[in-house]
Amino acid sequence: MQIRKTLKIFWMLVTTILVMKFSALAQSSATTASVLGVVKDSQGGVLSNAKITAQLQGTNNTRVVESKEDGSYTILQLPPGNYEVQIDADGFTKQKINIELSIGTSSLINFDLSPSATTDVVVVEASSGLSVKTESSTNIKQDQINNLPINLRNFLGFTLTSARAVKDRVSAESTLSTSGISFNGQSARLNNITIDGLDNNEPGSGSVRSTFGQEAIQEFQVVSDNYSAEFGRALGGVINIVTKSGTNDFHSTIFSFFRNDQTSARDVFTPKKTDYKQNQFGITLSGPIKKDRAYFFASFDRRLIRQNNLVTVSDATVASANREGFIFSNGPIPFSVGNTNVLARMDLQVNQNDTLWVRYNGGFSYDGAFEPFGSLKTDSNGGIQRLKDNSIAFNNTYISTGLNLVNETRFLYNKFDQKVDPISNQTQISLSVPEGNVFFGTNRVLPQPRTINVYQMVDNVSLVRGKHQIKTGVDFTVKDTDAAIPIFQTGFAVFQPIDFSALFKMPNLPVFSTLQAFDPTLRTPQQQAFLQVLASTLPSQVPGFPKLPLDKSGIPLTFIQGFGNPNVSVRAKLFSAFIQDDIKIKDNLLLKAGLRYDISRYEFFPKNNGDFSPRLSLVYRPHNTQKLSLKASYGIFFASQLVGTALAAKDFASGGLKILVQPLPFSFVPYYLPDRRFPVQATLPAGANFTPQLSQNLIVQPDLKDSYSHQVTTGFDYFLNRDTAISVSYNLVRGVKLFSVRSINPIVRPVPGDILTSVTQGRVDPTQGDVFEFESAFDSYFHGLTLSVERRFTKNFGFLAHYTFSKAIDNFVDFRADFQETNDSLKPGNERGLSLQDVRSRAVFSGVWNLPYSKNFLLKDYSLSAIVTLESGRPYNLLAGVDLNQNGDNPPGDRPLGIGRNAGITKGFSSVDLRLQRIVKLRETMSLQATIEVFNLFNRVNFNTNSDSTNRIFLPDAQGQFTLPNKDGGRFTLPNDRYQGAFSPRQFQIGVKFVF
Repeated sequence: MQIRKTLKIFWMLVTTILVMKFSALAQSSATTASVLGVVKDSQGGVLSNAKITAQLQGTNNTRVVESKEDGSYTILQLPPGNYEVQIDADGFTKQKINIELSIGTSSLINFDLSPSATTDVVVVEASSGLSVKTESSTNIKQDQINNLPINLRNFLGFTLTSARAVKDRVSAESTLSTSGISFNGQSARLNNITIDGLDNNEPGSGSVRSTFGQEAIQEFQVVSDNYSAEFGRALGGVINIVTKSGTNDFHSTIFSFFRNDQTSARDVFTPKKTDYKQNQFGITLSGPIKKDRAYFFASFDRRLIRQNNLVTVSDATVASANREGFIFSNGPIPFSVGNTNVLARMDLQVNQNDTLWVRYNGGFSYDGAFEPFGSLKTDSNGGIQRLKDNSIAFNNTYISTGLNLVNETRFLYNKFDQKVDPISNQTQISLSVPEGNVFFGTNRVLPQPRTINVYQMVDNVSLVRGKHQIKTGVDFTVKDTDAAIPIFQTGFAVFQPIDFSALFKMPNLPVFSTLQAFDPTLRTPQQQAFLQVLASTLPSQVPGFPKLPLDKSGIPLTFIQGFGNPNVSVRAKLFSAFIQDDIKIKDNLLLKAGLRYDISRYEFFPKNNGDFSPRLSLVYRPHNTQKLSLKASYGIFFASQLVGTALAAKDFASGGLKILVQPLPFSFVPYYLPDRRFPVQATLPAGANFTPQLSQNLIVQPDLKDSYSHQVTTGFDYFLNRDTAISVSYNLVRGVKLFSVRSINPIVRPVPGDILTSVTQGRVDPTQGDVFEFESAFDSYFHGLTLSVERRFTKNFGFLAHYTFSKAIDNFVDFRADFQETNDSLKPGNERGLSLQDVRSRAVFSGVWNLPYSKNFLLKDYSLSAIVTLESGRPYNLLAGVDLNQNGDNPPGDRPLGIGRNAGITKGFSSVDLRLQRIVKLRETMSLQATIEVFNLFNRVNFNTNSDSTNRIFLPDAQGQFTLPNKDGGRFTLPNDRYQGAFSPRQFQIGVKFVF
């Protein structure tokens, strides 16, 4: 309720502010901008053959076109930046306009010329440029990049200031990480992030390859839906990033930012502050190689962090694990992170009609908690990343003035070399204990080296013909991936409560808690006596079963271990072609029609005939209401497949991996061996015959299809005044044939009291064991209503504010099998429920306010900026913690009392980030900037609601009854004691920047 009240107050304040002058029109390109308009005389007659010149400030690069018979003109493919646009027509006064062009936009500049015999140039103010934007997009420009508060100086964090972009609920780190950002309720693995129009996606899991320092960014554009046919390979959002280039003047920036625990508040889960130190420093240098012809830009950025992750495993669980030889502790656990990013770019103006640039960027990192630990995952479950990521990119732009045609060619080579090594070498243990599911020991997918080579060639042609602005192009990309997928290589033992009476269908047998099953010292005399009898009975009941001291050993419910050669490689070939036509049907009616074709070839994935994606948008501006633009769009959007899943499935199919699953009582045998597992080796251990029914397998759906979505957007943009615009939009995203994983061979005929028979004879296909199939068999729905108010930075002030009311529904979580938590995998339709990405209400305000008003030296030249984020709670899935339906899923996805998936609600999120900056001018071209940033200003406790940071298990009591939490609005609230971690408390950061 408090969040709802805060949202209402927030929007009452926002809608009272009037603030920007818009020139942005429809999306035009991934890397450039355009200028278009009509030239008329003072009587309203059109003027042909007028010369329009656009000159980029700083480099003096110039483009010249002439107006056509109807007075219209278009200048395509202009690099973003500040321009001086001049109009020159015989017998008329020259006019000059200064305008800033943003990536991916077209700007409308109409000229009304007066007759004159003089050569004077009149400087006029640019047209307000009524918006005819068809897609939902946000441009993050230098004003925001340089002034908004940003934690870790990761500029991609600014993406969250745009509408319908939220933090992903799947871990944003690890070998199976996502991009970290979900658009319109879609998976964060299905975005497309480009740098200078070239691929920057990690194909294995859909995450992001290395980027570079914030100081190297010119600007970037966030497009959340209904983007042009030029963009594809995404169901979620598209993020276009453009790097800086040099100018005719030498410039340099030297900066340093510092943060530590002394200036931060205490984490709510620790009794005292933990050590934290963060240093980020770097330098940029740019300038001319030859004035007006060649330029360079270079940047270096280094970040060092020494911090702690908090392990919240209970003292009782830690003590039991230590007694069993698994040495770890709870509380703060130290680790370090080091990242270095470098970029070098050279631009060359070959001639007035030919430009090119070459860029190198490299990212090098060490992360002591890349495979994350904390909360209920101990540090022994973590992994250390060592990464080298190198890219070389090339771009050539050729202009044919006679044909009014622009050809742009791009090329990329990237080598991504990552190694993630385990912190521990012990068997991984899973304990279902009162605080939740605890994990320690070697992570099941480590060690994991991965090398990716990416080759990409893009060629686009833009031209204007009459009322048509046409763009067409092709993209050919090859991605070669070599990796190791060592699934369960060091063993995985699962401990849960065991009721032997229920298991064997015999009365008066003992019940073991999880810790009693794991730690022999906690057992009662009756339990020890029972295990002694069981140890002597099993060899006679199960041929070949050894006699083991079960009373002195752990008794896992299941033991899993993988064998074989984990090394595998996959090549992916991606080809796409598109054509986009922006048709000016009337002065007030724009039709955007596009068609995209994508075809991909992944080794081991089924072939298809390619995917056609039509896109259609209309924008109408009523003549009698020039401030209003009505818009409607529809499109189909296809995603790229994830190479990581092909790697795993190919390794299983080739026989490279074999996964042994040993249910109780066979689970006793490997756990009693030295190191509590079979030897780690490529071949099956002696005496351990591979039984298909006691195994796991990964396969691919034989007729696997590419995931796609239908997207519909409708709404309007209205200019409250010449500087302020308000937008209202409704968005529908319907995900179809979405990619995930499902168990297709569960136990359907359990035999009470006979686990072995259930596992070997009771499955759908009794000749196999667990089979997980990668399928395109899932779907999603997203409905969102967004209200936005925007004022771009002018007259010392600018802001963006938006509120979204939405609902996201799906029937899956992720392609990771351990994330599924499915009650009945054979009935995926029954899993339909609120998506983990569902955020019912979300409001974000970001703004910059320069304060140059005082003449007092101590009080002038300040700027204040803020990002305010308010979110309602997210869904969570209630778990029973035991296999109620005895279908053999592990960990069990059963829900108590048959309730639906994601029927719970967590606490909301609220944060205010603030930045105060002062600029002291030392000379005309030299300044010193000092900043103080505070994140989470009011020190609100924002609980981490990810699945691995909450205890969502509600175990039944001895009578099989469940005690569930209270409800709010029909949804189960998660009690405070069920949260295991929180986002950062209040933190201060101090920075100094020297600019000349």
